[in-house]
Amino acid sequence: MAGFLAKRFVLAVVALFVASSLSFCFFASQYLPLRSFSLGHTYWQWLRGLPSGRSLANGVAGEKLWPIVGPALGHTLALLGLTLVLVLGFGVALGCLAALARGSAVDLVLRVASYAAWAVPGFLLALVLQQTVGKIAGGPGLGWFPVAGWAGQCPGGLGIDLHTFKCPAAGTGLTYVGNVFYHLALPAFALAAGFIGLHSRYLRASLLDALDAPYITVARAKGVPERRVVLRHALRNSLGTFAAAVFSDFGAIFGASLAVDFVFRLSGIGSLFFDLLNVTSASPTLDAYAIELLLLLGGVCVLAASLLGELAVVLLDPRVRLE
Repeated sequence: MAGFLAKRFVLAVVALFVASSLSFCFFASQYLPLRSFSLGHTYWQWLRGLPSGRSLANGVAGEKLWPIVGPALGHTLALLGLTLVLVLGFGVALGCLAALARGSAVDLVLRVASYAAWAVPGFLLALVLQQTVGKIAGGPGLGWFPVAGWAGQCPGGLGIDLHTFKCPAAGTGLTYVGNVFYHLALPAFALAAGFIGLHSRYLRASLLDALDAPYITVARAKGVPERRVVLRHALRNSLGTFAAAVFSDFGAIFGASLAVDFVFRLSGIGSLFFDLLNVTSASPTLDAYAIELLLLLGGVCVLAASLLGELAVVLLDPRVRLE
């Protein structure tokens, strides 16, 4: 295990270095006034300054970025964590249900629903949910969930009248945790719906392959109930592939979360990223150092999820060994 983790860590560092170098070359060469310094020297200075995370807007050393990026990263990780729970939970449940009802009307409905869910972009579903079940003053929504803002924050825009809208208190302890989940309910569902549809199809296909295996035929010949055959035998050997597929798609989930975060004004990485890209006449130069820090954090999250996917395969499938 230690050798496997060490090898993956080295590969992750190399991948992050290559990705950050290429992206830095693009942003720095376009938006940083290099003056008398070379691009390589500027990149090295940025790497040395990562612990402090100091901004370099318009070529002038500015405020430290970590106090800004830290809370935004926390908001995004909370959204991604809840999204993964929804994808794993509903993906397994719907995949098993479709496999058990193979060829029936239930299976057909689930297949159509999964294709429809995957076809709708997350940001578009987010906008639809805001209008249908969100709390928008004077809007057609049912008013069940907040449409913008983090727990304890006043949302802006989206047709909300802040003169009549009372900003909710964040609370403390379990109350705050409950408010966070309440505000993340719509964003997490909007982000997870498409991936639930996609990966439930993956699990269904993997389960059907397992159900046609010889050991399943033996279990059925012994009189084992069909549900037990699916859940205790076939599902156990299919979960490793399913988990690996989910975590390998984490890059797509992370990318989609940027747009969903911006739509719901969650003050996460997505909102911060789009704010930094909003170059105006008052700030004509893009803060390439800040953009690079966000891209680097995104790369770390994706590589960490990839490693978790590999470990999940080993833990869930005893036939796999680490190399």
